Amino acid sequence: MYGKQMSCKIICLLVVLIFLVQCKQEKEIPREFVAQVNDQYLLNKHLQYSVPPGLDEETAFALKSTIISRWVEDEVLYQTAVAEGMTLSDKEKHLLHEYEKSLYIQKYLTRKLDRDYRISEKEIEDYYDDHVDEFKRSEDEVHIIHLLMEQRDNAIFKEIRQAKDLNEIIRKYYFDEKSTPEQPNGDLGYVKVSSLDERFVKTIKRLKTGSITKPIKTDQGYHFIQLLDWQKKGTTIDLDLVRDEIILRLKRLKREEERQRLLRELKEKAQIQTYLSKIEQ
Repeated sequence: MYGKQMSCKIICLLVVLIFLVQCKQEKEIPREFVAQVNDQYLLNKHLQYSVPPGLDEETAFALKSTIISRWVEDEVLYQTAVAEGMTLSDKEKHLLHEYEKSLYIQKYLTRKLDRDYRISEKEIEDYYDDHVDEFKRSEDEVHIIHLLMEQRDNAIFKEIRQAKDLNEIIRKYYFDEKSTPEQPNGDLGYVKVSSLDERFVKTIKRLKTGSITKPIKTDQGYHFIQLLDWQKKGTTIDLDLVRDEIILRLKRLKREEERQRLLRELKEKAQIQTYLSKIEQ
């Protein structure tokens, strides 16, 4: 009788333990996962790490699908490699540690150095004067205003023939809102002549500064171009056109100077020894 009671207690205990283990396993399963290989899961938040912001919904979904497929393949291979006893060599472990170390360093430097470095007008002008040879045109450039009309409109065409500023026409009829990176409407600034359609180049070569071309027909529609300036290869780019680039360069220089200053301070506080004589040949 006593033995039967003990057997019942053991069976009940085993049932409880199995139930607890199952509950624990269920609790360990993440809620928001998008893929699973055995007991490993790809979480939604981890998937987002690999998707750049600003993508349209269709492109983002296609990219996520590709990432999930790649993760599944990699996870299957990884789990199989571990199961078959694969290990990393000392060299591979070292390289892995070095990569991890670089992430820490980058995070630390970002926190310490990323700030809005102020650049004065004098610094900009001095840098421009000292590096003026770096701001020479490598080829001919033109400053133009561009307009593309998909359909012919004689009334607007007539306005353009009489206009002195193509931008006014563009703004008046909201053509700027139809502008795209492939077919931009408006002031394009200085662009390299070699980047333009040969038909555009052939036409604007005959233009006087400030003039607007007649409609140039292409597969996209009718193009109008106003020539504001033509600069030859080797001419110096005006300061205003490279101001933003100079500011960026100066900010990078200041950040690097701050990095070197920080590094000197940290090295002074650390115990550092190097043993060049111990280097194996």
